[in-house]
Amino acid sequence: MKIKQKVTTYFTEPSKCFIAKCKARCCQDAPLPEDFLAQYPKELRRNIYSAVNIGRNDPRDTYNSVIYNTTPNPVQLVGFDQYGNKIMGIPQKVMEELEIKSMEQVKALIEDAKNYRNYCPFLTDYGRCNVYKKRPPICRDFGTLPDKINQCPEKASRLEIIKFYVKDFYEFYKNLAVNTTQKVVGFFTKK
Repeated sequence: MKIKQKVTTYFTEPSKCFIAKCKARCCQDAPLPEDFLAQYPKELRRNIYSAVNIGRNDPRDTYNSVIYNTTPNPVQLVGFDQYGNKIMGIPQKVMEELEIKSMEQVKALIEDAKNYRNYCPFLTDYGRCNVYKKRPPICRDFGTLPDKINQCPEKASRLEIIKFYVKDFYEFYKNLAVNTTQKVVGFFTKK
């Protein structure tokens, strides 16, 4: 009975960070040192649409930090108010390009912005940090300082991770089979 309990615990106990479950909240709006991007341009995994230099993120910092907007939505982070709340906005150039003329259009864009997460530009689609060994202090400090969050509240179990990859694998081959079938049928029905 103890072996069965150990195996069950091993597979069902929350054990690791997994972006498919937590949506990488700790890697959203990450303030990176302002020269960090220039040091690792080949490791970037997301497009950058704009950036906000927020100055020193922490009193112990000796550098300014930048938050990069990696979402294609025109509603972008433009700064923070005195209480640390995000200030979102639509750049004038973007408003002109989209021919925004009414508040209804702005409200629709703001509502749509809720569907996007502003991930760190170095985060891969599978939640891996592409600069992990060279990551900046803010990422290294996560979970290690008493005034910071000590652990991810939404860690995934090994079983959840296995289910995700099996489903992902199944979906990939299902789509591959459908696409291949459509191409073959299209080839033979072409006149």
